[in-house]
Amino acid sequence: MKKLWISLLLAAVLLAAVLLRILPAPAAQADGTVRVSLPGHSVTVNGQTVSSEHSRYPFLVYKDITYFPMTYYDCRLLGLSTAWTKEDGLTVEKNDASLSEYVREVQSVKNERVQQARIAEGPVTVNGKSIDNSSEPYPVLSFRDVAYFPLTWRFAVEEFGWDYEFDDAAGLTVSDPKSAFIPGEEWDGGIDTYGGLMGTGDMKLAGMFHMSGHWGGISPGDHLTNIAEEDIRSSFYLYNVTGEDIRLLEDGFQWEYQIYRVIGKREELVYRKAIPLYSGEIPESHWMYMDTSDSYWKTDVPPGEYRCGLLHPENYTYQILGDEQILTEPTEGNGYAVCFSTSFTVE
Repeated sequence: MKKLWISLLLAAVLLAAVLLRILPAPAAQADGTVRVSLPGHSVTVNGQTVSSEHSRYPFLVYKDITYFPMTYYDCRLLGLSTAWTKEDGLTVEKNDASLSEYVREVQSVKNERVQQARIAEGPVTVNGKSIDNSSEPYPVLSFRDVAYFPLTWRFAVEEFGWDYEFDDAAGLTVSDPKSAFIPGEEWDGGIDTYGGLMGTGDMKLAGMFHMSGHWGGISPGDHLTNIAEEDIRSSFYLYNVTGEDIRLLEDGFQWEYQIYRVIGKREELVYRKAIPLYSGEIPESHWMYMDTSDSYWKTDVPPGEYRCGLLHPENYTYQILGDEQILTEPTEGNGYAVCFSTSFTVE
């Protein structure tokens, strides 16, 4: 009899193992948690490729659908406004408002490939329509206390109006054709003469990027302490070395001030700001200068290596005064003083 019971027990265990292999796992556990993973493809949002490895709020994949983190800045980058109250829950509206600054949170430790998220609780309203999240095939999720929306055609295209494309080579590309990343202020620099000038090589228009605090300039490789207490500013100088009076033309390229945090061998974008570049006359032997301030260094900045710089076009576009011909000049060249970024360490 004892052998019979052992045989029956073994048979039951084997049958259970077989059933576990055959039957699909439930989409959600009893406590509302679901299994999600980092994307195996690249993700590009409004022209900016986003890494999920070190992101505090990475893109996620659930049931083969990519999910978008509804953070304050990610939503506004794509023309959405969000609000949350205890009574009304999460409200999402399409507004196509412009944005001039963007902040992204990253962490030193890599995200695990497989994570646990939760089915979002509470009311969800999109463009005035109530969403029954409990019956959605791809429900709104919650990860690290941030709501995640599925990038299905229904939400991405019909509700949010995004351009949405996926292919094996380029991965996922999402953009809002109506929401612009543009400066929130006008150019507020100056034009002045210069005396001697070195380090520009044979360049006709020489751009120089520089960072400083109230104590003075920041040089590449500097180690900075108490950075939140300093008035950190970036400056850009453009020297007219053409030998002619010129008019700098607008070319439609959106210049950006950017901050990257260096983690291992990767540079992770943590800040963007659209900046207004000067267009107008720059006499011979004069320079244009402008300063850009930002709020990033006023926050609790993690220690580590950082690189700051300007995203710029390949060429300047200009005219010699009195001549209608449009000329171009490379923004980078053989001048050792010509630079668009600098790196330093925050301690």
